[in-house]
Amino acid sequence: MKKLFTLVRNLLLSGLLLGSGLAHAQAPAWQSAVPVASAANGAYTVTATAPDATGANVYLTGYFTGTVALGGSLLTSYGLADGFVGKWNVANRGFMWVQRMGGPNNDQALALAVNGTAVYVAGVMVNTVSFGGTAVSTAGAADGFVAKYVDAGTSAGVAWVQATGGANEDRATAVAVSGTNVYVAGTFRSPSMTLGGITLNNPTATGGTAGLAHCFVAKLADVGTSSTFGWARANGGNAGDDQVAALAVSGTNVYMAGDFVGNIPFGTTTLSSNGGRDAYVAKLVDGGNNTAFAWAKNAGSTGPDQATALAVSGSNVYVAGSFSGLAIFDAIGLVSAGTVNAFVARLTDAGLSSSFTWAQQAGGTASDQAAALAVSGSSVYVAGAFSSPTAAFGTLVLNNTTPAGRATEVFVARLTDAGTFGSYVWAQQAGGTGNDQAASVALSGATVFVGGSAMPPASFGSLLIPSGTANTVGFLASMAAAPLAVRAAELGDIALFPNPAHATATVQAPVGAVLTVLDALGRPVRTCSAAASPATMLDLAGLTPGVYAVHVRAGGGTATRRLVVE
Repeated sequence: MKKLFTLVRNLLLSGLLLGSGLAHAQAPAWQSAVPVASAANGAYTVTATAPDATGANVYLTGYFTGTVALGGSLLTSYGLADGFVGKWNVANRGFMWVQRMGGPNNDQALALAVNGTAVYVAGVMVNTVSFGGTAVSTAGAADGFVAKYVDAGTSAGVAWVQATGGANEDRATAVAVSGTNVYVAGTFRSPSMTLGGITLNNPTATGGTAGLAHCFVAKLADVGTSSTFGWARANGGNAGDDQVAALAVSGTNVYMAGDFVGNIPFGTTTLSSNGGRDAYVAKLVDGGNNTAFAWAKNAGSTGPDQATALAVSGSNVYVAGSFSGLAIFDAIGLVSAGTVNAFVARLTDAGLSSSFTWAQQAGGTASDQAAALAVSGSSVYVAGAFSSPTAAFGTLVLNNTTPAGRATEVFVARLTDAGTFGSYVWAQQAGGTGNDQAASVALSGATVFVGGSAMPPASFGSLLIPSGTANTVGFLASMAAAPLAVRAAELGDIALFPNPAHATATVQAPVGAVLTVLDALGRPVRTCSAAASPATMLDLAGLTPGVYAVHVRAGGGTATRRLVVE
């Protein structure tokens, strides 16, 4: 099996499975790309985005240092960094309102969730912090927080703020909402931390001293102008720090993802890493007073691996992150082409258990990481950053345009989930001469919104964020969710024969369509373009007998046909 993984990797690196320029030809163009503030002598970044129900506005959160112009106001951070949250009008390319949160130290807004006019922000604060005139103090060096803002159209107010922490360094890194239930997760080093009237103990703290960083997840009941914690759970091992990076909720099912070292318990399930730091996904069922973990899964290699994003659609749970070396996802193996590659994987939630259905990687010979996910039907969108000179997304390639390929560039890609496998449909990039990265991706109708940070000047296709500062700027960019699709009739006319096949198979498909043969694990093993003649011959020589899939992509249209090789 390892030889097969190595073979696939070598084929990818040698270019035998990579299209030339296909990423730019197939991907939708950037429709807009703007900095969300004017920087005077400060820097700022966007950490999370979420569109409203209409798609006319996008909520943004992040943090800034120094002096920046946000929402028509010139703001100067109280201390090292202040957080912000705002409502951005897409048509006018400006804020309808902005609220800041900050104090004399380093305060950051890291996560965002929206439900109607309720906007929830989570992050980290130090000492005493002002939230729209409401002062909140930490219990120790740093606390996590979750705050609710109420959108009143062209203004907003703070409804309530809850702190999560103890005597040492603690932070909230993820937030999700379902109705009036708000879920928050993060890490804590304190010997114990307080969430309302609930106390969680750090498994590795001794004698009142700080322990390793461990995970927590908690539920709040939002009752309008106030909230109460209903329950809280802590998870941690003894070998190293454990992290929570993402939350997703579907009904009473709460999913969390992050990374750990050694062993980590989730209820009655204890995960063991594959030798280094592993990624994990866990499902917790919110039963009110009877809340318990249903299952937990890990994936990884002997190197550093982490999960950074989650998305849920029905019983499908999507996770993205990064891995190094040979990473195992149940029976699926991925081999990084370089130091670190990005991954996107799907788990099937079977209630009290789960299994990885497919996993796909992206990247090249340097360091490439996924940071955000969004799902709509069978379309899976992933965004992040790549520093490799060339980064492969299945058969697509992005070229790093920074000097000598030493800095990171933004990427956003779309995969199609075909059930037993996932495959990349298109990939797009953006960036300039410095480090640029996407931190969030969100869907609203037929539009994909991408937020993050860039070092100007930064190009988004033909659009430019000009150089007006030497500092990092936060950006919001958008594109169509899919390029112009080929007519359904064209893809519907696809024929594949003979089936079963031996050394060759014939495909009838639109001229110029990209044909990719994938094995049972969703890995590309052959690729070519449909010829101008009525049919294209696929070379199957050397393939192990078994079940394969022939994926056809033309413009934004896709089709898949099952193929048996004897």
